[in-house]
Amino acid sequence: MSLIDNYLNQVAQKKTSTLWTLYNDLSAATLVLIGAAPAVTFRCKITLSASDTHTDCTGTVTVNAETLTFTAAATKTTTTNLTALPTITTANIDCNVKITCIDTGGADIYSVAYTDFDCRWEDVQVAYVNSTGVWTQSNARVIAKAAYVVNDTIRKYGTTTEYPIKKVITGPNLSGTEEFRVFIL
Repeated sequence: MSLIDNYLNQVAQKKTSTLWTLYNDLSAATLVLIGAAPAVTFRCKITLSASDTHTDCTGTVTVNAETLTFTAAATKTTTTNLTALPTITTANIDCNVKITCIDTGGADIYSVAYTDFDCRWEDVQVAYVNSTGVWTQSNARVIAKAAYVVNDTIRKYGTTTEYPIKKVITGPNLSGTEEFRVFIL
């Protein structure tokens, strides 16, 4: 245990967004979908791609009653709005199939998870020079051992306001190795 550990007596959360993926594997007659349906009305974006030994991307993918015909590796989207996981079958293809969810307007849907980490959150304004060389003012400073980087998003535990990390400053211990990081938000 280092000296900094006792100082990190608060909790924050790191946001992780991942593309809402229902399937990402080799084709099969009936695809076994992973996870649950999004909480919003959605459509499916289907991408067929060749892998080392599975290169036949010519055939059909049927989502419930809607059939998409592929003549080569490509990405296509369904037009039917869904609120529950569909039944998806394929015919005459032997390739990788990736199925992700998009909203009714065509934008990708992401699943969001938050990971807790120990920190010291200080709601102070800090002036710093940003990556373009301009003096900028921050909203807060967070000290932690977590190895997060610029543009990661964090929030104070128990709140909904999210902050992108704008600058990272490493804090060395007495031997010169990194012991903690300061995130400027």
